[in-house]
Amino acid sequence: MNEVYVMLNIDYKSHKNIIEKVKKIPTAKSVKTVYGIYDVLVILESDDMQKIKNAIDVDLHNIDGINNMTSLIAIN
Repeated sequence: MNEVYVMLNIDYKSHKNIIEKVKKIPTAKSVKTVYGIYDVLVILESDDMQKIKNAIDVDLHNIDGINNMTSLIAIN
């Protein structure tokens, strides 16, 4: 199982809307509000790395209000 952590910087006015949209992404296993230099942590999981790539490149990039994202791929 591939696991990727995506940290988002968002427009706070869109926080609730962004969380709702991210939770609808099929590979999103967890979405959490965090405090620090990032605003939201998204954990993506799939056996197919292409599905995770599409979630980042298409699904997340199409959500208005996300200003910046950083992805970390976990390796076992």
